[in-house]
Amino acid sequence: MPSTYSIASSAKIIEDFFNVEVTAQYEQKYNASPTKLLPIITAENPNGLSFFYWGINPAFIKKNSISEKLIFAPVDQILNKASLKKSLKHQRCVIIADGFYAWKNISKKEKVPYRFHLADNSPFAIAGLWDEFEDEKGELLHTFMMITTTANSDVKDVCDRMPAILDSDLMIDWLNESNTEESVINFITPYREKPLGRYSISPKINDPDFDSPVLFEKAPPANQFGSFTLFG
Repeated sequence: MPSTYSIASSAKIIEDFFNVEVTAQYEQKYNASPTKLLPIITAENPNGLSFFYWGINPAFIKKNSISEKLIFAPVDQILNKASLKKSLKHQRCVIIADGFYAWKNISKKEKVPYRFHLADNSPFAIAGLWDEFEDEKGELLHTFMMITTTANSDVKDVCDRMPAILDSDLMIDWLNESNTEESVINFITPYREKPLGRYSISPKINDPDFDSPVLFEKAPPANQFGSFTLFG
């Protein structure tokens, strides 16, 4: 399973690529991780960015206890789960990103982190689902989940799943609410529009509070404990 992702492109690049208005609320994220407030695009607000929590509002959980069920939505499970199917019909979103991270298991207890990106480092759209609920104070909170699919040939020897990156010509159709859930589910296939580059990075990505350009730098393969390995 992929772990986290990045969206560190400039506001101008995001505006030009996604054709949206980017306000001062936007902040670059080198480590966009669960429970953080992150930018997405919804059908209700296709001309601007909306800021929703990935998975759940951090006030609702103990640190590191969030369930993967609230973070990822495997595409092969969506139509079989009533809540996900409902979101697929009425609450689709685009998660804006310019890279994602995944861990390669090198032994039963060791893993090495990798960053995946497009060759030109341009941003891309990941298919997602959003939801809303009231907190204990009656305030409306918004969250999103990332749809995942089987890894393509660029990813599969590191991780068997990857984010559901949408081909550029499908992004608008994904948000178009007139398209049925049965039709848009077919948009979700292992990404093949452009090749993905990859390289090993610092294991500091394991810390959800570490958000730095250091995570974009190539680093010798090291496991989650910071020990270098020859098997990355």
